[in-house]
Amino acid sequence: MSTDALSDDVRAALIRVGLDPSAVVSVIGRALEEDLADGPDVTTAATIGADQQGRADAVPRQAGVVAGLPVAAAVSRSSARGECRCRC
Repeated sequence: MSTDALSDDVRAALIRVGLDPSAVVSVIGRALEEDLADGPDVTTAATIGADQQGRADAVPRQAGVVAGLPVAAAVSRSSARGECRCRC
């Protein structure tokens, strides 16, 4: 997995918070390899069609500080098999 999977915005957000995009992508790749070592997740495969698309919004219930958004965006971009747009 390479940093090519990351959008310029996500790459810039990682750098802005002091993270090396290459290191982040490397950790994401190892985590996905571990999670998928036994094949695709059976529940996901049984309930979500391969052609389905999804959307997720993280909406806080009250004001606060959210940590890790650039990494969450990198995970989404790195693991997406199609288009993935992330704003952070």
